[in-house]
Amino acid sequence: MPHDFSGQAFLVTGSTRGIGKAIASTIAQAGGSVAIHGRDLGKVQSVCDEIDPAQAKAFAADLSDPQNAGNLVKNVFNHFGRLDGLVNNAGGGRAVAFRGLKLEDWRATQALNLESAFIASQEAYKLMRKAKAGSIVNMASLAAHGPGNLMGADYAASKAGLVSLTRSLALEAARFGIRCNAISPGIVETDMAEGMTDEMIAKMAIPLNRLASCDDVAKATAFLLSSDSQYMTGQILHVDGGQFIYG
Repeated sequence: MPHDFSGQAFLVTGSTRGIGKAIASTIAQAGGSVAIHGRDLGKVQSVCDEIDPAQAKAFAADLSDPQNAGNLVKNVFNHFGRLDGLVNNAGGGRAVAFRGLKLEDWRATQALNLESAFIASQEAYKLMRKAKAGSIVNMASLAAHGPGNLMGADYAASKAGLVSLTRSLALEAARFGIRCNAISPGIVETDMAEGMTDEMIAKMAIPLNRLASCDDVAKATAFLLSSDSQYMTGQILHVDGGQFIYG
């Protein structure tokens, strides 16, 4: 049965492209109102117009300063009058050798990938406690469960932190009817995977023999936001074509 998000409101951070955009589109297609977020308001508005102007609302905030995440959540709540789900998708990283990783770059990665999710989740948690319901989904990564051989130690550490944050919040928030889970994608067909050759993909030995699509991740996220997963919390859902089988 398709998910029905009618009458519900969601915030998806980092939703002007790739995985975030696919998640926002999936929510809107299921009847939900969705806050589209990015740094540039013009770009965000164009994505809203593309997805569904009646369902999508534009919000701009620079989450490289994590303090902006709390205000973003408040603004979304004030606009819709409710917040049923939060997807902490905003993030980034780049491939860099450990020996060349600078402290300021390490801190910048933690700020965007982990600290902004912490502050957004904390604010959403406060609001959801009043409603005694809600779902928070954090976008982790296969890199959270092993060495950061593709994206660097800073990226891997930030995503591992998201996994721990997810479980800690899930344990505390459960008594208030709030669930917190995470998606752990493998390599996804986004701009971060541009330049990967068929040979490189083959060497990854992905059991399902392909990269993930953004829709693969979006559908899994919609499941965790929906009542279909109402008895799931603190879980890390691997959407990686079977790569985690190898540990």
